[in-house]
Amino acid sequence: MLREIAPPNPLSIAADDISYWTQVRSHFVLDPGHCYLNNASLGMPPKTVAESVGEGFMLLSRNPTNAKRTLARYIAETVRPGLADFLGAAASEIALTRNASESLYDIVNCLDLKPGDEVLTTTQEHPSALKPVSIKMERQGITLKQVTIPSPLESADQIVSLMDSGITERTKVMFFCHVTRGGYLYPVKRLTSLAAERGVLSAIDGAQAIGMMPVDLSDLGCDFYANSLHKWFLAPSGTGFLYVREAIQDLFKSLYISDQDASLGAARYESLGTYDLPTRAAIGTAQDFLNRIGIQNIQRRLRMLSDHLKAGLHDIPKVRLLSDRASDISSPGSTIFDISGVDLPQWVELFLDEAKLHVDDHTLDGHCAMRISTHYYVTTQDIDRFLEKLVELIKRLA
Repeated sequence: MLREIAPPNPLSIAADDISYWTQVRSHFVLDPGHCYLNNASLGMPPKTVAESVGEGFMLLSRNPTNAKRTLARYIAETVRPGLADFLGAAASEIALTRNASESLYDIVNCLDLKPGDEVLTTTQEHPSALKPVSIKMERQGITLKQVTIPSPLESADQIVSLMDSGITERTKVMFFCHVTRGGYLYPVKRLTSLAAERGVLSAIDGAQAIGMMPVDLSDLGCDFYANSLHKWFLAPSGTGFLYVREAIQDLFKSLYISDQDASLGAARYESLGTYDLPTRAAIGTAQDFLNRIGIQNIQRRLRMLSDHLKAGLHDIPKVRLLSDRASDISSPGSTIFDISGVDLPQWVELFLDEAKLHVDDHTLDGHCAMRISTHYYVTTQDIDRFLEKLVELIKRLA
């Protein structure tokens, strides 16, 4: 269970190498006949990750004292630095949390925001990401300002221009997604540069980015980055992280630890008390699995699969593709579409009940749309199966 994390795979693997990706798929234990196209909601960990969690709890049952020491040491000496290295960060910049939402709560509450201070964000943020800001508004009088980002998007330039126009002298934090729930890829590096030029902190909701494409936090230049590792990274449910840039940690006050304990680095932002050690330790197992494939290979695989899906959707009458086919403003793995006059969220259960297809709805940005997540264990045959069912439902119900 407590394994060393393999270095990233240096080999280039073709996105359509059937033999290789079939072998990868064999490590997943999805019920026979089911097709999982909802990874953006909750990832499907490979068998080795699930086994790692179980083995950890068995270790705690057999010898609690030894297990607690062993697991805690592994998390400190292998998991945290391994994850930091994967993210292009220092281990002292990574706090381990339960999910992106918890990390975003920390960002809002650890900052010294005063009445009248403004958090600038967009209309495309996930509702749970806005909740900590709304609570801070209610209790301490800060202001939330949302810039309207159109859906579908036009260009990366459009996003930068709109965010630039939204900054005022009261803006303290610019908060936005790396990849939105609707599958739009934002020009993060340009936005963090804009924030820095205007003297504003940058905080990123990266729940839909880590594990689907390379992310170098140091290169991005952000101040904060929140993620749920149980999505595309395929770690156990209830795992995430918060990145806090080293240079601003003295200004970012922990809710749990005294300012005198700055030597702890970002670990000072982690909640206190007993936590599920085996679950957190299995982050290392998930990263080991990911590294053996290689994040570059994963990104290429996801692009190939989403391109295949988009091409199929484009050929179906009545369907409007909301996710752009241009890779600079679209997620590698999430695709959104709607059908005029159809409440697609009501079809989600039909796909599952009638065809064992796991899909998700998308009801933000004024859409009654559907979201399809195509992670690397998905095949083109799975996608074709979904498209066939969609055509059938359109003929029957639309």
